[in-house]
Amino acid sequence: MWPDKGTIKLLYRWGACTAPTTIEWYTANGFITEADYKELTGNDYTASTKED
Repeated sequence: MWPDKGTIKLLYRWGACTAPTTIEWYTANGFITEADYKELTGNDYTASTKED
């Protein structure tokens, strides 16, 4: 699946993806795991309670 974890990580480092909005969306939609989210952001992933 594209973008993959490596691409998302690169975009996050460049500031093109932000936490929690974009990175949270990638996690909620299965592009990265909750563990990947924590690795990238340093925070635990919490699923959004609102409908996207």
